[in-house]
Amino acid sequence: MSFLKKLTETVSKGVSTATEKAQQTVEITKLHTQISGKRKEIERRHAQIGEAVYEAYLAKDLSKAEASILPECEAISGLRKEIVGLEDRIRELRNEKECECGHTVPYDTKFCPSCGHKFEFPEPLPVEVLPEAEKEPEQSAAPEPVIVEAEARTVCAECEAPLQPDARFCPECGHSVGA
Repeated sequence: MSFLKKLTETVSKGVSTATEKAQQTVEITKLHTQISGKRKEIERRHAQIGEAVYEAYLAKDLSKAEASILPECEAISGLRKEIVGLEDRIRELRNEKECECGHTVPYDTKFCPSCGHKFEFPEPLPVEVLPEAEKEPEQSAAPEPVIVEAEARTVCAECEAPLQPDARFCPECGHSVGA
């Protein structure tokens, strides 16, 4: 019976993970659609700016265009800020963050492997501890060991953290991976 129970638990976890990934994909797709709409709006506003400048050119007084150009520029700035917010949300859903050098890294990276920038982490929120009676009973059987073949990886000379093949800095301690 324990085999069937383990199989059921494994399948349940797989279904839960698949459901979460599907929901995440749907949300990311919606965010990409919103970004696309905002970019089209920016293009439309650029065309309006161009039209206003051309009309002012024809009237031989470019200062006439200023009154219609400034509100369009403000609207474009607002749309760009919204796009940045939507892109940040996508990275959050993917558990990623972007370095100031433009490199996208996993959220828990401490140092950018591309430029060595140190990421600051916010203070963790306090965690509520359940009373002993509400805790789940501990599993008495030890999990079976899983044998995994290790692939050859480079490690940091300073802290021995695994390094990506193209890393120039350690993502854990920021030490330069000099060649």
